Amino acid sequence: MALRQPLSPLDPPLRPPWRSELSTPQFGPMCEDLLAVSLMAAAGGLATIGRPMVDRGVDLYMRRLRSLLTVPIQVKGFTHADPDATVSEDLLVSDVHEAPGGYLAFVHAPLPYDQLYRRLFLIPIATFRERCPVITAAGKRAFHFVANLAGGTTDPWSEFLMDIDQLPEWLAAIPGWMRPVPPAPSSEGDAILELTESSSHDNLAEAHLGRLWATSAIARAGLDRVVIVEDRVRLDTVTLLLHDLPSGQVAGLHIRTAAYPEDRRIHFDVKRRGFFIDPKLYILLVLLDKERKAGDFCLLIPSEAMPELGYSETLTLDPLTKRFRPYQVPAEQLGRTLLTNLFGA
Repeated sequence: MALRQPLSPLDPPLRPPWRSELSTPQFGPMCEDLLAVSLMAAAGGLATIGRPMVDRGVDLYMRRLRSLLTVPIQVKGFTHADPDATVSEDLLVSDVHEAPGGYLAFVHAPLPYDQLYRRLFLIPIATFRERCPVITAAGKRAFHFVANLAGGTTDPWSEFLMDIDQLPEWLAAIPGWMRPVPPAPSSEGDAILELTESSSHDNLAEAHLGRLWATSAIARAGLDRVVIVEDRVRLDTVTLLLHDLPSGQVAGLHIRTAAYPEDRRIHFDVKRRGFFIDPKLYILLVLLDKERKAGDFCLLIPSEAMPELGYSETLTLDPLTKRFRPYQVPAEQLGRTLLTNLFGA
């Protein structure tokens, strides 16, 4: 019996006859996932990938760990390429949102859609909006993108074509990406304490409730202005990434949660591992009452204040310890106060 020649890694394997074609709503997220895996691998442990809770034009947020250096990425996938490797896509102008420092990623996922083709386009969104021809499709203005995955001097997009193996070099070229992140400044008298279960905070269920409450408060205050982003895997101090669409600014929020104890004293602890200081990073302490509802107030602390306050401190709630009083915010005003502090009115 003749030996079967091995297939090329990019040749699709045989598909069982019962398998149906993917729909567009399925294909798009698969391309996003495949690109996210490629970017995380290329970053070599220096990045995290976040996804928006509500899609407002950016599919992935790639962030340099222990910093707020963030690259928004909008992903477009092709299921089909012509025999000469030409791909084309019409994108509604209204769907390609301006995002400072953001990129449009055009990827090809051939059958059976479980891996990306080895080449992709990474185009700055500002450059794409400036260069791409605009046509009228179905009565709407659309960008008409035509490019060739084989490259070539005649392709107007060839300078943005790269192999997936080149992603590490692409990441390293992002301004500030390779800059070392300094350690968090230590505070006087900062001590590592063994916390008992009763005095510690961020019980898993309570932490989830605190995060949900904070997310809803920010969403109500921000409406269509702010995109709330969660990392696929938490690797540093950022619980939520906040993207202000009008200004393009990105900020971070670290959330801690505690339930009111009988003695009205809690131990406020911010873990040093993965912590960093940035003017756009705030720490939020959510306080839950006996019914696990948000209390009358919360604490909203700039990360820059942590070295002076201390990363591991015991404080009273009634009355509130004096040095924490400047950071006391009525619970119903959290969303508006946070967004004003971060992005202005």
